[in-house]
Amino acid sequence: MDALDGVPRSVLGYPVKTRTQIVMTFLVPVIFELMVYIVLTTADILVTVEHFRNGNPSWGWFTLSLIWLPSLVCFCSIVSTPERWPEQIGCDKRTGLFLFHNIVILVFFPLAALYRFNRRIFWSVEALFHDKNSYGRVQSVAKIMETSPCELYHFLQAFLQAAPQMMLQLYILLRDGTFRNFDTVTVQVISIVFSFLTMATIITTFQRFESQKIVGRCYPWSTPEQTTTRRKELARATSTVESALVLHQTPSIAPEADPIVPNIMRNFYSRYGSEGESGSTSNSNVMPSSPRKTLNVDVINFDRQHSKAHHDPYVNFTDDDKLHVSDTLDSGEVKLRTTGRSVSFKLRDTIEELDEMDHYLRSTEDIRNMTDDSDDEYLKPDGFDAVPKKVAPPTPEAIGGVFHRVSVFRHMLLHNAEAFIKEKVPRLPEGMFDHSQPTGRSTSAEGKVQPADDQIDGDAISLPSRRQMIVGLEQDDMVGKAVLFVGWVMFLLMRMLSLSTFYVFFPLYFWMLVANHYLLMIACIVYEVRMHEKLERYFFYLFLAYMYVFSLLEFKIRFIHVRWWYIGYIGIVLLENVAMLVVWFNLGVFESWWFYFLHHTIIVSGVLSVMCFLFYYAFLRAKDKVLFVNDNP
Repeated sequence: MDALDGVPRSVLGYPVKTRTQIVMTFLVPVIFELMVYIVLTTADILVTVEHFRNGNPSWGWFTLSLIWLPSLVCFCSIVSTPERWPEQIGCDKRTGLFLFHNIVILVFFPLAALYRFNRRIFWSVEALFHDKNSYGRVQSVAKIMETSPCELYHFLQAFLQAAPQMMLQLYILLRDGTFRNFDTVTVQVISIVFSFLTMATIITTFQRFESQKIVGRCYPWSTPEQTTTRRKELARATSTVESALVLHQTPSIAPEADPIVPNIMRNFYSRYGSEGESGSTSNSNVMPSSPRKTLNVDVINFDRQHSKAHHDPYVNFTDDDKLHVSDTLDSGEVKLRTTGRSVSFKLRDTIEELDEMDHYLRSTEDIRNMTDDSDDEYLKPDGFDAVPKKVAPPTPEAIGGVFHRVSVFRHMLLHNAEAFIKEKVPRLPEGMFDHSQPTGRSTSAEGKVQPADDQIDGDAISLPSRRQMIVGLEQDDMVGKAVLFVGWVMFLLMRMLSLSTFYVFFPLYFWMLVANHYLLMIACIVYEVRMHEKLERYFFYLFLAYMYVFSLLEFKIRFIHVRWWYIGYIGIVLLENVAMLVVWFNLGVFESWWFYFLHHTIIVSGVLSVMCFLFYYAFLRAKDKVLFVNDNP
C-alpha cells in the first residue's frame, strides 16, 4: 500500500508531486492548528484572569471550567474504553503506568497538545528530505499519521470549549457597560475570533468523515491495533475499480480476437521463422541449416494451373536465348514477357532458392506423405502449395464451436433468470441457487464425485454479474478545504452573532428556540439511524444533537440522504437566524451603533457562507470513491 494512500493527489484537477502533497496536507494545516491553539489557550487564560481582576469571579470560574472541560471528557473517554488498557487484567505495573500517564495528560493537557503538534511538524519536515517510495519517506509519513488521544481532545475542544466560550464572551460584550476596560475587551475579542477558527477547522476536517471512513479513513484517536485491523479488513474485503477491471475483463468472442489465433501464429513462426527476421531467432525451435532467403509470393502462386506455367524460367526460351542468358548469368537481371505478364528474377539466385526449397521440402515430415506431380526439378516447389492427399484432422477447438456458443448463451439466460427470481420472489429455500462448487463437480450422497455438465473453457465469454459495491468519498484537496473553511467561518459567525444578540433581548424565547432546534435534531438523527444503526448509542446522539445546534457533521452516523440533510439544515438555520434578526432589530430596545453593525454583519456573513458552500459544491467537492465488496474475502 502507498504511504500517501488517501491523501489527495491533485489540486484543482492537476496532479502534484509527493512533496507538495506532504506540505499541503500535513505541514501547513498542522502549523495553522498549532498557532490557533496557542493563541486560543493563552487568550482564554487571560480572559479568566481579567474576570477575577474585575471582580467577576462567577465569569472567571465559568471560563476556567470551559478550558478544562475537553481534557476531562477526553480522560473519561480513554479510561472507560477497555481496548486502551493493557492486556493483563488486574492492578500491575503496566496498569499503574497507563493510569499515571493519562492523569499527567489531564493535568498538563496544553503541553501534551503542543507535543502532538510539534511531533507532526517534525516528521512532516523530515519526510520532505527523503525520496519517493524510500524507506525514510514511508516511516516519516507513518509517524505523521500516527493516532493519538490528543486528537480526541482537539476535537472535543471545538464544541466543549470554543462554542460555549464564544456564546459567553459575546453575551458579556453585548451587555451594558462592557466597554469600560479596554484590556478585557481586547482579550475577549481575540478569544472569540480564534474560537471561530478552531470550530471551523474541526468542522472542515470532519465534515464528511463517515463517508470517508467507509473507504479507508480511520479515527485519528483510535489505537494502533484498531487502525491496523481496520485497514487490513478493508483491503481484504474490498477491491478498487481498477483491480476489478483487471481481474474481470470480458474476453471478446470475435474471430479476430480469438485467443487461439496468437498461439497458432506463435507456433508457426517458432517453427518456420517470421518474414521480418534475419538470421536465427531466439524463440525458434527448429534452426535453419543455412541463411534464409525470402521468396516473393504473389496471388498467382496460389493458382495451381497458372503457377505451373511459370515455374520453368526457360519454358519459352530458344536455344540462342538460353546461350545468351548463360553468358550473362552473372551480369544482371533478365526480364521476360510471357502471356502478357512480366517476370523479373536473377537466375542464379532463383536456382539457389529452388534448391533450398527442394532441400526443405524433403526434410519436412509433413511433406513425406505427399506425392509429386512431376519429376522436373523445377516443379518441385509446386508441392509447397499442393493440397495434401491425406485430410488433416480437425482441431479440438473447432469441434462443436456453434454448440459451445449456444451453451454459453444458455448459461447467460439461466443466470438472468436466477437473478430475477432472487429479486422478485421472497423467502426462497436455502441453497436453491447455490453454485459454490469451485471445481465444477458435485458430490452425491454416496460420496461419489459426479462430473459437472457444460464446462466452460477459457475461450468462453464471462457473464455479467451483480456485485455489491460501497460508495464513499475521497478527502478534499487544499483549495477545497480552504473554501469550505471560509464558508464555515462565515456560517458560524452568522449563527453565533444571531444567537448571542437574540439572547440579550429575549432570553426566554432564546431557550425555547434552542430547545426546539435540539429536539428537531434528535428526531432527525433517530429517523436517519433507524435502519442501519442501533439506538443503544443514544447518549452520544444527545451530544451529536448539541453539535447540530451550531453546525452539521456527518460523524458517527452516515447520512442516507446527504443532500436533503444539508439543504434542510442550512435552510432551517437561515430561517431561524432571519427570524431572530427581524425580531430583535424591530422589537429590541437599543441605542448603540454596535447593534447596527451586528445587523449588517449577520446578513453579509450569511450571504458569503451560502456562496462559499455553493461554489464548493459546484466546483471543488471531493469525488466519490467506489469499492467493490469481494465475494470471498
